[in-house]
Amino acid sequence: MIPEVVDSLTQALALLNDHWQYFRHQTTAAVSAAGDYAESLQRHLERGFRSMRFDPSLEAAYRDEQFHDSLAFLRINLVMLMALVFAIVQVDRVVIPEFSEAVPGVARVGVMVPILAVGFVLTFGRRASFWYPRVMTPLMTAGLMGIAWIGLLAWALPEDRVFVRLIIATIAVYFILGLRFRLALAANLISIVFYVGAARWFGMPTVVMAQFLAMLLLASVICAAGAYNLEHARRMAWLEGQLLSEIALRDGLTGISNRRRLDQHLQQIWQHGQRERKPVAVLLADIDCFKAYNDHYGHQAGDEALKAVASVHARFGQRALDMVARFGGEEFAVVLFDTGPSEALRVGEEIRQQVRALNLAHAGSAVTPVLTVSVGIASMVPSAKRDCGVLLQAADQALYSAKDAGRDRARLLDVDPDATTR
Repeated sequence: MIPEVVDSLTQALALLNDHWQYFRHQTTAAVSAAGDYAESLQRHLERGFRSMRFDPSLEAAYRDEQFHDSLAFLRINLVMLMALVFAIVQVDRVVIPEFSEAVPGVARVGVMVPILAVGFVLTFGRRASFWYPRVMTPLMTAGLMGIAWIGLLAWALPEDRVFVRLIIATIAVYFILGLRFRLALAANLISIVFYVGAARWFGMPTVVMAQFLAMLLLASVICAAGAYNLEHARRMAWLEGQLLSEIALRDGLTGISNRRRLDQHLQQIWQHGQRERKPVAVLLADIDCFKAYNDHYGHQAGDEALKAVASVHARFGQRALDMVARFGGEEFAVVLFDTGPSEALRVGEEIRQQVRALNLAHAGSAVTPVLTVSVGIASMVPSAKRDCGVLLQAADQALYSAKDAGRDRARLLDVDPDATTR
């Protein structure tokens, strides 16, 4: 059964590798504009990850997502394993009565069931993805050592059939209990070292110990190889999925976020602002007379101008909860968390001045001979009675006010606390 599982995993990995080769050729051009996060994903895909670890930020995201994706199955597995332990104890009473008499059922149940029960409870914690592997790894290491000890007690009766349970437990550690490869490998190796030391303490003959150890090592190698290939395939698939998602949420020309990501982020920040009672600001900037710029200098020059303006906006989205996005055409948006009206107006003025400082000639402008932007600004503390559309609507009205006032300026609109989205 185990060789068949390994063969299936190897075939799956080969299939994923073929898919990745195709994927690389289809997405290389798009990734160049996908930003630092996408570049990090691409770098990992190209250089590999033999140590089964990503860069810290990616590793944390991967672990959290993988844990929660498999959480329902993990809970089922833990319950099934607890039931299986109870069933084995009952079978022992019939099949191996002398073993049941020598090692009480309470002791055999006590080796694994409390550990599995602790793991089950941990899956319901608020930070389950953090605590589960950190608690279960040492507990399962102790569990494997306990099973090894019981197996040696059975050997002394003599009863060799109990030894196979250590192999079954090893399989569970690698494939059923939701531990990453490196953690499962550590628990496995420690249990093997413990088994050798305990076997010598029990006075097991070297030849017999070598036979048992050979079976345990063979099972461990097969499990380790299968678990390595399986986690490698999962990590590869996760990186590809993240890269595709990142590309889908970025503007292909400027490399900053697109409207779709902005809408998602603004909704999340709006809810966060409600909980924290912190203001959220939105700035909408529009390049003045951009159609005339394209008509005069050509669309290629227009694209370069959009990139330059986007790079200016990107300087103001460096905080974790802030975001800069291309809102559409020649329009850009900046979302700022915990930013009141006066601070938002200051940022808007800085954006306007820095775009002007690019000193990009604009002979077709009705405002100045250089490229400029008009900025509309709105800031408010989110309320459960309204949605984030109120803030976008207000920033849009402020933008029109800036344009009506002559362009190349920033305007702040006071938002009505009782306003609703039209």
